[in-house]
Amino acid sequence: MANNKVIIIGAGATGSFITHDLASRGFDVTIIEKGNIIGGTSGRFHGMLHSGARYAMNDVKAAQESILDNKVISEIAPFCIENTGGLFVAFNDEDMSFKSKFEEGCKQSNIPAESISIESALKEEPFLNNSLKAAYKVPDKVINSFKFITSLLLTSKRESAKILLNTEVLDFIRDGNQVKGVKIKNNNNGQVSELKADLVINASGAWASKLINDKLGIKSIEMILSAGTMAVINRRFTKHIINRLREPSDGDIVVPFFNDSIIGTTAFIVDEPDKFDIDKEDISFLQKSGSEMIPVLANYPVYRYYAGVRPLIAVGENTDSRKATRDFKIFDHSVTDNLNGLVSIVGGKLSTSRIMAKEIGDFVSTKLNIKEESKTDKIKLYWPKINNENLEEMAKSLFIDKGFLSEIINESEGKTYSDMYSSALDLLYSRMLFN
Repeated sequence: MANNKVIIIGAGATGSFITHDLASRGFDVTIIEKGNIIGGTSGRFHGMLHSGARYAMNDVKAAQESILDNKVISEIAPFCIENTGGLFVAFNDEDMSFKSKFEEGCKQSNIPAESISIESALKEEPFLNNSLKAAYKVPDKVINSFKFITSLLLTSKRESAKILLNTEVLDFIRDGNQVKGVKIKNNNNGQVSELKADLVINASGAWASKLINDKLGIKSIEMILSAGTMAVINRRFTKHIINRLREPSDGDIVVPFFNDSIIGTTAFIVDEPDKFDIDKEDISFLQKSGSEMIPVLANYPVYRYYAGVRPLIAVGENTDSRKATRDFKIFDHSVTDNLNGLVSIVGGKLSTSRIMAKEIGDFVSTKLNIKEESKTDKIKLYWPKINNENLEEMAKSLFIDKGFLSEIINESEGKTYSDMYSSALDLLYSRMLFN
């Protein structure tokens, strides 16, 4: 097994989970990320671990994958999950006309969707618009993507994977029609080196097509790059994630993330994931749409906004990102481009990253004639636990004063500044990737 070397490009949710999956099977894995943790799409979304209910009407496979991984990720990484639950809410006749389609879609996808009374919904969520006509509970949750991906990488490191952050792929190493590895540059010190492998996996998300087109001239991956803008209000008004009961559309969700309310999202096509502008009118639109569900949102300013790019699979002539599947696809470039030693995975989302990793892990194992099954549905992800017994040891491993670390831990468990100190503690834990 030690001879089966795999390089993974991209340390978002998908690449990090693939690293964990393959490392836990015994592969010699190196993951390369050009930036820091959550520098790409995995760090620029609304923070929702989908139940799949949003996709159940038009994208059954993605919905079924979402509810399955929703359950598994909650079990293996409970420390990065807030079990908020979700509410799908209707306020007018058009919303109400969607009820039967929603119920049937959730039933077909095995997603629990409980109709609750208007009185119960308003009691649980008093800031909802009191013109509420219907409400359904679904098992949506909030996930801290920084903590999640850091824990995946820390777990992978304990499984002997090598993690190279701030490292850029300059080129692929080729021998005829065989990819043998990659040429890389450490962006911290400028050092250039080569890594050899039996297989390279392109898991660079929104950059997947551009990467192999620029470096190898390969154009077999067709994608829809759909940018989505989110607006953030510095107040939290709901326990649940609030979804508008209608076809997926702009401004149909409000996510309570820590003490903020994140209103999402828009959808517009971009040519490159790094080169696009956010339309300021979208921010006003999002706040207006969010306040239709939660009127008090109109009374507070948007204190920040951001956008991420969804790497969607292009199918046929469709260029409407709202109608594009949220499923994923594996490209074996030995088949599509007569180039051995290279595989790409595109599409999907953070909520289905474990299934994506399992599928490509199975694919790689078959390709390299390895008989090891995925175990990631049972492996609890590692997250540091600091107590009086190991405080001094952890302080040394994190290169921080013991007293200062103790103060951060105490404040992170308090009420006044817990959000700020918890984030600082998460950032400190990520330093364990470098020692």
